[in-house]
Amino acid sequence: MTSPHISAALRAPAHRMAKAGFGKRHAPDEAPRGAADFAHLPTREAAIAAYVDRLPEGAAIGYKVLAEELADYGQQACRSALDRLTREGHLRRIRVQIAVEGSGLRWVTRTFFSRTARDAAWWRQYIRFIRGVDAPGQPAPPDEVRPGEPEPGVPAPRSEAYTVLAGLGRREPRLQLSEGECVALEELVKEWLVRGLGCEQVSQALVSGLPASVHSAGAFLRTRLENKMPPVPQPRKSEIREEIVGALEMCAFCDEDESTTTLVDGVCPDCRADIDRDEANGATGDVPDTFLARPRKRTDVAAMVAELRAAAGRPAGPGR
Repeated sequence: MTSPHISAALRAPAHRMAKAGFGKRHAPDEAPRGAADFAHLPTREAAIAAYVDRLPEGAAIGYKVLAEELADYGQQACRSALDRLTREGHLRRIRVQIAVEGSGLRWVTRTFFSRTARDAAWWRQYIRFIRGVDAPGQPAPPDEVRPGEPEPGVPAPRSEAYTVLAGLGRREPRLQLSEGECVALEELVKEWLVRGLGCEQVSQALVSGLPASVHSAGAFLRTRLENKMPPVPQPRKSEIREEIVGALEMCAFCDEDESTTTLVDGVCPDCRADIDRDEANGATGDVPDTFLARPRKRTDVAAMVAELRAAAGRPAGPGR
């Protein structure tokens, strides 16, 4: 990057967190962060995507919260922007059913963000095999084999641990692994995840502080995974064992899910109609300061994205 100010501008901002168990989650196997991540989006959507990308896991990223945090953008503008991000494959809202030890079943809502745009088929498979668990009772995906039909040859999505290992080579060419090496190391990475580290934390721990040369990526990573294994978290009285037993795609903006309505690109027909009507009426533009209910701190995400695009040698992008 050419600008000395970009890294400072992109530090994760202070932002409201969702209730425990809810909020933002990063989808697995994202491409490494780069200056042109959201260059395909209009300026406003690219700005909001860059802002969300740098929020920590568990952050509240509903359109109402974003409107409170981001000056210039009202609720309708933020809702329209999130709709565009959902259509482009960066967002999906998922209702996850969890079996809580001693308390039965409960549902939590999580919004999964992917820096890398995904198509609808990828999201369907990921929701079905979320966290590597083939949750029972979910609707069959369109490409599932039915009796009498030929085998389509679609492989099941890999576990989070496998995708962490497979993605290391993109971050650090010296750590390129074969499929067999990923499988051989998968259980070790799963143990890191069980001990409380997130995928990004594991990846960072594996690629940081490398020696001048790595003769065998598989052997080196096995040694590092074994020697740097995080300690087993000490159990607390308040700790409750949870297990994911189901997952359903939800509308990005309401409580309807795929069991009660037809979702197109992650949005139900009623919410899509509302957004289209707002856009047609011009209600999704920027908000003048005189119309704000209260002063808001300014996070100049639009300027941030313009700086990123300039650093990448790209034009400022389409207008909002």
